[in-house]
Amino acid sequence: MNQHDAQASLDDIHRLQDRTREQIVRQSFATPRVVISALGIFVALAAIDLPRPWYFVGPAIGWALYAGVGIVYEHRASVRRRVTRQETLFHLGLVACIMVAFGIGRIAAFALFDLPAQGLLSQAAAGAIVAAVVYVAAMPVNRSIMKSIVQQGGGAA
Repeated sequence: MNQHDAQASLDDIHRLQDRTREQIVRQSFATPRVVISALGIFVALAAIDLPRPWYFVGPAIGWALYAGVGIVYEHRASVRRRVTRQETLFHLGLVACIMVAFGIGRIAAFALFDLPAQGLLSQAAAGAIVAAVVYVAAMPVNRSIMKSIVQQGGGAA
């Protein structure tokens, strides 16, 4: 093996690593996954103001859908890697931002539309709509953040 062959092999390795990283980002925030997750967020948050037993059942179903979609997609993923601390912090921050959007939507629903605090069309339903829309709308930003985390090369494949 000469120097040119060794350099060509290294270039191939780097090119394949880049393709793998791009695939990781693509599968992490695939459009069907995002839409189903947003539906889970909506169900979980909108059911908070419903009467008993729905105020427990709704959030349980919604958060199970949100988490379940992630588990199923990661299980079926063509590329796998270990989750890094930065990714965990990113996802926890994402959930925190969703909750902030929910709170803002709920307050706005009360202040602007005078929606009731209980029932099907309540402040929680309006806040849940805002949170789900913010989650879907933020996907380009989330993809770029995830791409920068994956580009750092942490988490062995």
